[in-house]
Amino acid sequence: MSAPPTVSVLLLVQADGLIADSEQGGRHSLRIACWLTRAALEQRVAELLDAKGWDAGRANMRSRLSCLESAYAADDDVVASQAEYAWAALSRVCHKHAYELAPTVTEARHLGTVVAGLGINGGAT
Repeated sequence: MSAPPTVSVLLLVQADGLIADSEQGGRHSLRIACWLTRAALEQRVAELLDAKGWDAGRANMRSRLSCLESAYAADDDVVASQAEYAWAALSRVCHKHAYELAPTVTEARHLGTVVAGLGINGGAT
């Protein structure tokens, strides 16, 4: 029997569905998909910290990313850098500014792939 999917996986599946919808003309689907991907990233970071026995409590995401860097420094330093990259990119595309274009399908898919690649056992899954 396989383990049930994690919350982060379920959020990524939902985001992927919205990205597919945006290809059919869903007006705000890409930005919503990026918000779901960002929520998945937050959950994935919590899962990664839990896997190492680190309790970040109610720390903000910036602090959690710092904890992630310390927790995975000896095993896989790519995990923290990929998580920090995804957080910065998702934070940028999730906030709408009148002078910026919406995220593209390619950008939204790429960020989902980065988040999905942050594995529980360190490195990509």
